[in-house]
Amino acid sequence: MFKGNFSATAIGSFPHRDVGEACDLVLKTLPEIPCWPQLPERDMREEMCVQYTEGLPFLKLIPEENRIYVDMPEDNTDELEIFYNKYLSENAELFSMSTDCSIGFPSIVARLQEEWPKTIRAVKGQIVGPITLAGTLKGKDDIPVLHNPTLFDAVVKLLAMKACWQLKRYSIFNVPKIIFLDEPYLSSYGSAFASLKKEQVVDSLNEIFQAIHQYKALAGIHCCGNTDWPMLMETQLDILNFDAFGYMDTILIYKKEIEAFLKRGGYLAWGIVPTTDSINEVTVNGLFHKLESAVDELVNKGIEKKLIINNSLITPSCGTGSLPIDEAEKSMNMTHDLSIMIKDRYGIS
Repeated sequence: MFKGNFSATAIGSFPHRDVGEACDLVLKTLPEIPCWPQLPERDMREEMCVQYTEGLPFLKLIPEENRIYVDMPEDNTDELEIFYNKYLSENAELFSMSTDCSIGFPSIVARLQEEWPKTIRAVKGQIVGPITLAGTLKGKDDIPVLHNPTLFDAVVKLLAMKACWQLKRYSIFNVPKIIFLDEPYLSSYGSAFASLKKEQVVDSLNEIFQAIHQYKALAGIHCCGNTDWPMLMETQLDILNFDAFGYMDTILIYKKEIEAFLKRGGYLAWGIVPTTDSINEVTVNGLFHKLESAVDELVNKGIEKKLIINNSLITPSCGTGSLPIDEAEKSMNMTHDLSIMIKDRYGIS
């Protein structure tokens, strides 16, 4: 059984152009749960809503023009048939991620193979979530593919296989594996802007979670705004990563749902370290007291402290890719230091 014990990990994006520098930062600040670094400043193909689109039917990607869209013709049977035949083969290698889109993945795997840190308790990968990708990627008619059932189904299945490909490559490491789905678009759930049906959200997420579970891995989701937290905790999700710096109160009100989620083996990943200008205004001590107060609030509501500790992780509030490098490194160092501080406070390792 994997215990969270407030170990630190990250969402994935970093502002570095040099992959070696990004890997150095990951291995320095995430000694227990390293992730591979996404480098959107290096190439637009590493942007979150581009990075995982290789292999999507009808995709048009023009990096030199910074353009990506889907162009599905009326006669689309052949390309869809090729895609679904690949998917049904269950061969994750057919959905590999090239170094043009994810140079950080093979780089961190190679570094870990060269020198395996004894502190590692798990390894983490990530994909963009299906709602975010399908809500952002558009057709030639400028309508998001989220509203095209055929393309949306292809997006869900593509992302499931991208997760499986990472897990297959991570299988050389004899530690628990984690895959996060980055779903910032879910912060629009319930608004007129994103009129999604609950079943559409739940079914698409569960399809990917099930694929991850086939590899005996943990499935996480990251949403950096407010959303329908009970809905997410009712899915087959294992790790709920939320912006605890900016949206703590929006989730702590769900005591009943949080307790049920933790008792069934779910984990809270507290995104307590800001990835905005606020990083220059906070201290590790201040963040520690904010987090400790939140834990105490849950305990006072009747949730066992040991359960919270065993089932908690620490992360930045979001990816650091949009920050200047010095601020990104500050956020990561604070995440590392906060993890150590709270482990000391609760007497855990």
